[in-house]
Amino acid sequence: MNVRTPSRSVLLAVVILALASGCAAPTPSGASLTGLPELDAIIAAAQSDDPGALVPFFEYTRAACTSAEGLGGPPKCLPGEAEGAVVEVLPLLGPEGSFLRKADINQWEGLSLGEIHAVYEVSDAAYRDENYPAGEHALVFNGKNDSSTSVTLQVRAGRIVRIDYGLNRVPEIRPEDVSRYLVSPR
Repeated sequence: MNVRTPSRSVLLAVVILALASGCAAPTPSGASLTGLPELDAIIAAAQSDDPGALVPFFEYTRAACTSAEGLGGPPKCLPGEAEGAVVEVLPLLGPEGSFLRKADINQWEGLSLGEIHAVYEVSDAAYRDENYPAGEHALVFNGKNDSSTSVTLQVRAGRIVRIDYGLNRVPEIRPEDVSRYLVSPR
């Protein structure tokens, strides 16, 4: 069977029309949503039904644990860990910060992600600190089904360095966090 694929000019016209109308462009099979294969691979893994599909994309932060009380800051030391022991964690940022330890990844239940909402280059104004690094790119997902939260994957060099949880199903993106959109908000 002879199957024809759309020409580059047809695909470009679809993208231009979609962007002009404020919609995200459809992506024919094999076409790139973001123009960056490493981001497209993470999006595909995130939208799969396999909770472990994202795990190979995690880039863990090495941080010294603390026994100090209170929210935020470095990861808390577990019983038996000395103050300042270096642990490998994936930072999670929501109303408060927390961490997923690499040692606990087998208990991780994955994410419940809906459709991609936006993809953007992260500006220097975006929140970051030594324990909660920002990515070069942010992949923003609507909550799935009845989920009331959104999720943003902070990605650097094709690896997820932080997961941000929003309080609304449709994410709120601070304009100052965005250098440039690769996929405009839907």
